[in-house]
Amino acid sequence: MEGVRYRTLPEKTADALSDYLYQENYRVGQKLPNELELAESFAVSRGTLRRAVEILQERGILEVRRGSGTYISGRMGLSDDPLGLTLVSDKKRLVQDMLDVRLMIEPETAMLAAERITPSEIRALEEICRKLDAAVEKGESYYQLDIEFHRFIAGCSRNLVIHSLYPAIVRTILLQESITDVRTGGETSRAHREICRAISSHKGSEAAYAMRAHLMKNKERFRER
Repeated sequence: MEGVRYRTLPEKTADALSDYLYQENYRVGQKLPNELELAESFAVSRGTLRRAVEILQERGILEVRRGSGTYISGRMGLSDDPLGLTLVSDKKRLVQDMLDVRLMIEPETAMLAAERITPSEIRALEEICRKLDAAVEKGESYYQLDIEFHRFIAGCSRNLVIHSLYPAIVRTILLQESITDVRTGGETSRAHREICRAISSHKGSEAAYAMRAHLMKNKERFRER
């Protein structure tokens, strides 16, 4: 049993680094500080830090790009289908039911985000909104920015369970797009700005209300289609 409980220093460092990335709400594709900086921050050797990064790469949390650096993986260590939803054949029913689940979860997530968001995260959230506005204005696809917006709010909530459920929510957004094939960019931009304003002002109740209104509108549009 002593052997089972024993954890190596690289494993402990990997866990500490993973916690740090989550607490700091690192975004998909964001680059980590260089190896020397991280090793100094966690008070370990560069060899230990390198092995810790390898462990997180094996878990699907980090991605090492040769000659460029270490980045947050698009998978963020999560299964592509944690709830087994790919087995559901009735995709329209799946989207409807997941929109119901989102209505149960995401307004409260927005409320938590409003309470816990940091100044740097406010700036990042506002930047996502600006990019989405620009994409809509140019007539470009904005769905990846839509996903990033909701994913980022989930990270700001600092809730590990919500974070783990997010791949299923992402799947719903993409599936809804493929089924309806309807563009509502202007409405999405306005809704996102309202949610962002409430969260940035640390107004939890208003953030929850704005998120609920946004999702209810999505649900109504889907039913109409």
